[in-house]
Amino acid sequence: MTEKRGATKAGSAAQTPEGAQALRERNELLEAILDASAEGLMFVNPAGIITYVNRSYESIHNVRAEDVIGRHVTEVVENTRMHLVARTGNAELSEFQLESNRSYVVSRIPVFKEQRLIGAVGKIVFRDFETVEELAGKVDRLKQQLEYYRGRPEENPEIGYDAEDIVAVSPRSAEARDAALRVAPKDSTVLLLGESGVGKEVYAHAIHAASLRARGPFVRVNCAAIVESLFESELFGYAEGAFTGAAKGGRPGKFELANMGTIFLDEIADMPLEAQAKLLRVLQEQEIEKLGGGKHVKVDVRVIAASNQELEKMVREGKFRKDLFFRVNVIPITIPPLRERLEDVPALVAIFWAQLSRKHGLPRKTLTPDAMSFLTEYSWPGNVRELRNLLERALAIVRDNIVTAEHLRILLRGGVDTPASGEGVRECRLKAAVEAAERKAISSALASCNQNRAQAARLLGITRQLLYKKMHRYQLL
Repeated sequence: MTEKRGATKAGSAAQTPEGAQALRERNELLEAILDASAEGLMFVNPAGIITYVNRSYESIHNVRAEDVIGRHVTEVVENTRMHLVARTGNAELSEFQLESNRSYVVSRIPVFKEQRLIGAVGKIVFRDFETVEELAGKVDRLKQQLEYYRGRPEENPEIGYDAEDIVAVSPRSAEARDAALRVAPKDSTVLLLGESGVGKEVYAHAIHAASLRARGPFVRVNCAAIVESLFESELFGYAEGAFTGAAKGGRPGKFELANMGTIFLDEIADMPLEAQAKLLRVLQEQEIEKLGGGKHVKVDVRVIAASNQELEKMVREGKFRKDLFFRVNVIPITIPPLRERLEDVPALVAIFWAQLSRKHGLPRKTLTPDAMSFLTEYSWPGNVRELRNLLERALAIVRDNIVTAEHLRILLRGGVDTPASGEGVRECRLKAAVEAAERKAISSALASCNQNRAQAARLLGITRQLLYKKMHRYQLL
């Protein structure tokens, strides 16, 4: 170490120029290690005289080493006990110390050489008490989670997917998946962005499954499916007598049901502005107030939101609250559409065939090479959901065990494989044609309205609830 920080005298090994150089280099290395390894490091001898301080100590206390080395520690540090530890050999670990109106958490450790007390080293563990309080709060919260999870079954039936269900062969898919799994163990709010049908719910489940809350509840809320007047009671619950017909004892809302777990706010862009304001307060305060209830209820919930709309554009248009956008847009993850990751299609086909075969109790079919080429070249406007629906139709409708590209083209157009009778053919084809036209009309309306369901419903001349039903029927959600 340099002489100003309390260097040792050179021994016999330093009598030669080479030895002196080696000793200087060793001391410089030791000093660099001490500077990097501890904050506010100080050494005092048994008489309480400061013999060493590191650069961190100089920076924190705004002093120079040459101004404090050689002085008694009580002349330099307020309320110190370093001289007592250096004299008695009794360690004092993680003690609170007030110095120059600042609070520190420090440790004072006696140093022995050949069983002889030669002084004490002191170091700052935390620079301010607020950091300690914050860490203590995190520990308390983890303890609460541990107690909660001990009472729950090890397998959580509410989790429908995990990381293995995210297919990521293409670079863009891998980037989105890796981002999701990196943030999963943290408690930060996640905003999943992407077109309808790209698999945002799969990502939400997977993030929850890989988090510390995995054994807690996973509650999904489809904001597009809730009638505007019911948003408050759905999200926050209601107290007994809150309104005519309210259930006896009231009812918990989605946030209360998600306590100690995750709430997935799907299609958050469809949430009315009034409900957005109340949601913002819940996210800020981590507490809810039931409809008709007078008291606030604390909730510990991680939020994952999702949208297929451009929220920033909606903010500019006054359709989405700016403050809520910043609150949910902590970690945005964009899931690419299937047409931009066609490398994923073969792996998705294999997964879906297996799932659908189990679901329907039917043997999986074989795709011809031209059928697989068709699937990997198609643009997939309905994304992953459309691929799965097509395979399900092929499994249920195509009579052959071999599925060709022509089969897939017919099924995509809303056609069916040849039925047994002429009357059946006409009936099935008419039904298929009607469904195909309706599906196309809804898809076109949604596309022209930038996926705004309220506008699409008005354009189609139907209610928003009927639009949602039909979207559910045609799996356009």
